[in-house]
Amino acid sequence: MDIAHPGLKSAPSPNEETVDDFAESGHDPLIASLYQMDLDRAQFLLRSYLRVRLQKIEKFMFHIWKMDTYRNQLSIEEEKFTERCIRDIGKHLEETVLSKLPDNYQSVLKQSIISGEDDMVPEPQLDTFVVAKCERATRPLYLDGSRQSASFDSRQFAILTCL
Repeated sequence: MDIAHPGLKSAPSPNEETVDDFAESGHDPLIASLYQMDLDRAQFLLRSYLRVRLQKIEKFMFHIWKMDTYRNQLSIEEEKFTERCIRDIGKHLEETVLSKLPDNYQSVLKQSIISGEDDMVPEPQLDTFVVAKCERATRPLYLDGSRQSASFDSRQFAILTCL
């Protein structure tokens, strides 16, 4: 199953067509090889991004699922993945551990029945920072869904809050 962000669905990119054109038309093999290496690098970065995204979804699935703001940021495939993870983890915990505990402690989300909130749900630490270096100047970006925009110059370092 392909789990990807909706804006990142795979389609033949101009680089892929260029690599094929160069290889078939007899141009310099070095140029075709450089195009292929650039394409491979971009695909590696995209796969790495998606792998980390899925790891974060797995780690914070219960928190994401109970918060509409985070759930709405998932693609349809990611929502299905999160739903299946929650169902599978819940079933596994019930069959292996929770069914053997007293009735007051058989919740996946709470330490006991008397707990007022889901105190067994790990939450991401959102007050951390990320340091980023901009490779080229950007047009105004709206960060974290706010109305304030930020522009970055080439080679500029930025410290952003982690979302």
